[in-house]
Amino acid sequence: MPRPPREPVNLALAQRRSDAPIQRVLVDLARPQFGVLTRAQLRAAGLSDSAIDRWARIGRLQRLHLGVYAVGHDVLTTEGRRIAAVFACGLRAGLSFTDGGAVWGMCRSRGSRFHVTVPRGDAVPGLHGSIHVHLTTKPFEVVMREGIPVTTPAQTLRDLASVLGDEDVEEAVDAAIELGLYDQRAIDAVCGRGRPGSARLRRVIATRHPEAHASKSGWERRMLRLLEAHALPRAEVNPWLVDLALSPDLLWREAKVVVEWDSWQHHRTRGRFEDDRRKTVVLQSAGYTVLRFTWRHTIERPEWVAAAIRTALSRTGRDHRR
Repeated sequence: MPRPPREPVNLALAQRRSDAPIQRVLVDLARPQFGVLTRAQLRAAGLSDSAIDRWARIGRLQRLHLGVYAVGHDVLTTEGRRIAAVFACGLRAGLSFTDGGAVWGMCRSRGSRFHVTVPRGDAVPGLHGSIHVHLTTKPFEVVMREGIPVTTPAQTLRDLASVLGDEDVEEAVDAAIELGLYDQRAIDAVCGRGRPGSARLRRVIATRHPEAHASKSGWERRMLRLLEAHALPRAEVNPWLVDLALSPDLLWREAKVVVEWDSWQHHRTRGRFEDDRRKTVVLQSAGYTVLRFTWRHTIERPEWVAAAIRTALSRTGRDHRR
C-alpha cells in the first residue's frame, strides 16, 4: 500500500491566493494534523527559519519537539500529541505497539510515553522524553489511520504480542477480527524467526481461532479419523449432488445426513457467509439433516461431535453402526 505524502504540496501557492493572514493559513493547514506542523511544512507555507524561531519565542508557535510545533493550540488532543511524536521521529516513522493498537481500536495506550517505530539509521536527534523509540532493521509498513502514521494492523498485533501477556493479546486479536482488521496473510508476512512476538501471536491465534491455520482438507482428514475412532460409518467426502447442484463437505447418502465445516477463516467475507447459509437451507429443504462443526469442536470436543453425528444417523431407523 503506497504511503500518503506527509508534506503538504503547493502550500506557498495556497498562501499567496488567500487573503487571510499567515497565522490563519497555518491554522487551517494544521487542522487535518490535529494542530501540528513540522518546520518543513512551515517553510513550505512561506515562513523563514528566523520567522519560525521568532514566532516560537512570542508564543504564536508552541514547540513540541525539535522541528515540530503546535499552531493555534495551547493544549493538544491525544491525537495531536501522537502525531507530534511521530513527526519528531522522521518521515519513515510510525506510531506502534500499544499506541498503534489504540489508534486501530485493538487495545488501550499504556504508559506515559508514545511508542514510535523508526528504521535503524534514521537520525532522531533531540527527542523529548515522552517518546519511546523502537529502532528496527526489519522492514515494516506505515499507513495512515485517521490522519496518523501508524504501523499496519498485522505489524501492530505482532508488536503487542512481544510486550503483552496472552490474555491481552487475545483481546487484541478478537478486536481486530470484530473491526475487520484481521488479515492472516499479512500476519504470516510479518511473523518469523527473529521477530519478537511472532511465537506468542501464532500461539494465541491457534488457541483462540484454530481454524485460521487449518485447511478444509486438514479438517476432513481429522473428521474421518474421528469417525473411525468412534466406530461410525465412513462418509463421502465432497460428493456432488446433481439434483441440488452443490457439494456438501461430508455426506451419508442413505441417512441424508450432512456435516459442514464452519470455518472462521472461510467465512470472513459476507458473500461466503451468505452462500453457506443458502447451502444449509437448500439441503434442509431437500430433507437432509445438516450439522455444522468447527475445527475447535473436532479438537476439543470429539466425543460431543461423534455423539451428535451418531444421533443424526440413528434417526433414519437404520443401524449405521459397524
